[in-house]
Amino acid sequence: MARKEFPGDPRRSADVVPYTPATSNGDGSIYYMVAFVSSMATLFLKNKWAGWIAVYSSLLSVFSDRASASGTGGGSRLSTMVLALTALLMSYMPEVVALFKLVKQGDSGVPVAAST
Repeated sequence: MARKEFPGDPRRSADVVPYTPATSNGDGSIYYMVAFVSSMATLFLKNKWAGWIAVYSSLLSVFSDRASASGTGGGSRLSTMVLALTALLMSYMPEVVALFKLVKQGDSGVPVAAST
């Protein structure tokens, strides 16, 4: 098998191509927007599926965030993840409250009156 030569000598300054970092963060921003919109949909519509979509896309947004872009918007990505988790918790809150009411019931099956 013939050996393929490197296309240029890296020791020659004329053949060196300077590194330019990417300026756009397109992948993470779409996940960020989906997480934010579905978190709001979860809070207003009490839709659990939208809550799970918000958590998933917020995790994708945080994990696909570049190190160079974290200085500009890293905090907002983490706050979106907290918002998604809070929205999901709020959508499951009626089931949690009903579960605690079942546990508080006495042996007679009559719910215990809440003191106000």
